[in-house]
Amino acid sequence: RFLTEHKKKSDKLSACMVGFILKNTLSDNGGVTRGVCKVDENHMLTDIVETHNIVKSKYGARVENESEKVHFDDESEVSMNMWGFFPEIFDVLEQGFAEFLTDIKEGDIAMEYLLPTIIDFLVKAEKIEVTVLQSRERWFGVTYKEDKVSVIEEIKKLTEAGAYEF
Repeated sequence: RFLTEHKKKSDKLSACMVGFILKNTLSDNGGVTRGVCKVDENHMLTDIVETHNIVKSKYGARVENESEKVHFDDESEVSMNMWGFFPEIFDVLEQGFAEFLTDIKEGDIAMEYLLPTIIDFLVKAEKIEVTVLQSRERWFGVTYKEDKVSVIEEIKKLTEAGAYEF
């Protein structure tokens, strides 16, 4: 509906993102990467930080590395890269990609042109407005091979309950 009925409010680019609840997106089998979001009272994205190695613990979601432990509210909103864009975003992404390529050091094959990072930059530069559409659904992903069995089971349960139409 957002993409078909949205009316622009300003000269900024417009987009939407489906926001998920962090606890509904974690794997039982290890750390995951999520775009941890801040959303204002009008459901507008104000900040998104690509965060690596978020794990479940008995104390809730956390990132633990050599120098620090960061805990998250399990109800935090996260991006699973489900975005809705209008065509004008592609000119911006293409220009940014060209700049990204010029900044890569020779032999650096690990650099990524991360959509959450790009959108965060555009939000902070006040060039885009992102409406966050909230989902309370559970995210099923196969980050680890051990995730496969539980994902198959959960999809089977949803199918049997009539959640999907064929």
